[in-house]
Amino acid sequence: MKIVIRSVSIVALMVGLLGSSAHAVPAAAPAAKGALQRDLLGVYSFNEKEVLQLLDAIPQNKFTWRPGPGVRSIAEAFLHIAFGNYGLTKAATGKEPPADAGWEMNPAKWDKKTTDKAEIKKILEKSFAYAHEVISSVPDADLDKMVKFFGHDMSVRSVLIILVGHLNEHLGQEVAYARMNKIVPPWSEGEKKMPMDEKKQ
Repeated sequence: MKIVIRSVSIVALMVGLLGSSAHAVPAAAPAAKGALQRDLLGVYSFNEKEVLQLLDAIPQNKFTWRPGPGVRSIAEAFLHIAFGNYGLTKAATGKEPPADAGWEMNPAKWDKKTTDKAEIKKILEKSFAYAHEVISSVPDADLDKMVKFFGHDMSVRSVLIILVGHLNEHLGQEVAYARMNKIVPPWSEGEKKMPMDEKKQ
């Protein structure tokens, strides 16, 4: 349960710092049914954008890189985000992922689907669009419903918060991987060009 607590804390901090109004849900997404759903999508959309920006910045020849044996590679960590998007929305709502997603409850198999950058981007984008659809459609009346989550009784609300935390967690993982390969996240590009004395001002 320590992981759950950490994810919830991260999401709470992001909501406080960013605010939902500053990062609107993409126009194509349906209007969220309630305030929580809207706020979750605000944070989710912000992190989703950074995931895709980072993926674009990492060259194909780095997608098989991993920090050590038995640890997810860059490709596997990106694919695991998509796995969570399907698995956690299913846990929250009971709704099966679309058949054409090819999802199954087997992360080890899913995470190794491909190392092709373009294909991984398509898989991610499809899973992000699906998560938007599911989060947006959850009625307020369902938020307090209890569901089984890895053997624990949790509310739908809690699982949706964990979904956003999961995305945030693995974005951080990919940022660390990128930095270890001397790849600067696109949203930090300005920092490396600033003299140290300017940074201090």
